[in-house]
Amino acid sequence: MIKVNFQLRRKKLLEKINEGTIILFSGREIHFSADEAYPFAVNRNFYYLTGIKQKDTYLFLNKQKEKLFILPNDEKLARWVGYNLFVNEAKDVSMCDDVETFENEDFLKEIAQQEKVIYLDFEETSFLGGVNQAKRIQEELLSFNKNLTFKNIHDEILSLRAVKDEDEIKALRYSIEITKKSLEAVMSNITKLKTEKECQALFEERIASLANAKTSFPTIAASGMNATTLHYSTNNQEFKYEDMILMDLGASVNLYNADITRTYPHLGKYSSLQKQIYEIVLNCNKKIIEMIKPGLTILDLQNETKRLLADGLLKAKIIENNDELSEYYFHNISHHLGLDTHDPMNRTIPLVPGNVITVEPGLYIRKLGIGVRIEDDVLVTETGSDNLSKDIIKEVKDIETFIEEHK
Repeated sequence: MIKVNFQLRRKKLLEKINEGTIILFSGREIHFSADEAYPFAVNRNFYYLTGIKQKDTYLFLNKQKEKLFILPNDEKLARWVGYNLFVNEAKDVSMCDDVETFENEDFLKEIAQQEKVIYLDFEETSFLGGVNQAKRIQEELLSFNKNLTFKNIHDEILSLRAVKDEDEIKALRYSIEITKKSLEAVMSNITKLKTEKECQALFEERIASLANAKTSFPTIAASGMNATTLHYSTNNQEFKYEDMILMDLGASVNLYNADITRTYPHLGKYSSLQKQIYEIVLNCNKKIIEMIKPGLTILDLQNETKRLLADGLLKAKIIENNDELSEYYFHNISHHLGLDTHDPMNRTIPLVPGNVITVEPGLYIRKLGIGVRIEDDVLVTETGSDNLSKDIIKEVKDIETFIEEHK
């Protein structure tokens, strides 16, 4: 278990403000139907600063003190759903010495009457549905003091999350290692498996058994023509004779997400046409990883990706001019990675050491029934980059040899 210094992260956040109090909230369950709720997912900014994953928890933070408010334990309810963290457990996890349980939110009235400036995490959540918890807290605070000034702390937290500390890099390496081992289980059985669903099931069973991991996002196991749909996730088709299987997936351990894509031949060997398309994508993947260094932007990587893919397709006589590329490549080369599979960072800001990004070129050629994507997770270093997923094989010869040896 990696011991994370959450107290240091909070200290770094406080250095970004001059006055006032930061209030962060872990989140609440969202109603699904009847007496059911969606599985609770903690606000990632809250988790980043506390390490606490449970609902209805508040963090108060200013230059003078920090304090956590957690739900008390109800013995009867605990028999149904288990216990919340006890005070001593919350202190140990968060490294916050001042932890208190609460029955109601009277402490909001107290802070509203004491402060002039309040920082809240006004994350844009309109596309997600549910209640924007920062706005809810703001309305409650204003009901006690209409003269409060509110500021948004969201971007300051994201700027910290963008640069991964050593604990985070260790966590990501572990999630990637679990993904690697689980993908190898799929590769070992690829010629025996008959459906997309079987590939998905084998991968997800393996990450659960190895590390009690969850998936970083819904697993994509797309064969044949399905692989030309970017976010295909039905995963219910039987394999046809010479299909390739595009698998976009990842293990999430302690909320840190791997995001890997590999494209395998169902029969264990790529056809000459499949190999030709695959090598264009692979060459682009490797060239972009070599290119990464501080100071470049993801937009720079995208422009070079388009040049490399277009050049490959022109040489293969699949396109006649660069303008045709958009029919076969229509997404971005990269996104930031961490507590969110798509960490919400600005892609026009220059990369710095500590950023972790994906590199995921692809070609989706419907007229040939071929979709190929190859994705790695890459750490930006002082001098260039470190491919965190380099041990997940992707060369044609290595993949074909591995499958042959495990038939």
